Amino acid sequence: MRLGRRNMLVAVMILPGLLAAAGARADAPVVASLPGWMAGCWLAETGEARFSEECWTTPRGAIMIGSGHMFGGERSYSFEHMRIVREGRTIVFIAQPGGAPPTRFALDRQTPPGGPEAASVSFVNPDNDYPQRVTYRLTDGHLEAEIAMLDGSRPMRWSFRRS
Repeated sequence: MRLGRRNMLVAVMILPGLLAAAGARADAPVVASLPGWMAGCWLAETGEARFSEECWTTPRGAIMIGSGHMFGGERSYSFEHMRIVREGRTIVFIAQPGGAPPTRFALDRQTPPGGPEAASVSFVNPDNDYPQRVTYRLTDGHLEAEIAMLDGSRPMRWSFRRS
């Protein structure tokens, strides 16, 4: 009988704390996660024997490091260094096309994998001349990438497959 009372007493003492913690978690802002579903190397044929390749590291140490390369045959047309970095409760995309100074894009929206919609992540920088939006989406095993203005005008799209 004494063991039953002790268990009941413990439950009565712990239950309000558990309920409060559950309520606090429900009200807390969502923490953005690094898009690990982008990890790996991806290749897109852009026409006339030209290709675009992006490679992304697995998220480690609050960062994913990416590289982009456009090429055809023995010729290289462009390259880009990229990072997706955790900063507090959000993530940012940092691009350096052709080795230029870094341009930062803030997280605009994110859809995690496993839900009814395709996994996606979108970053914006309204002060950048072009692009102002960078979006990645995983659709049917392909990595879809798009750059555009904030209003969606002037889009450029790539459909990558794992290489």
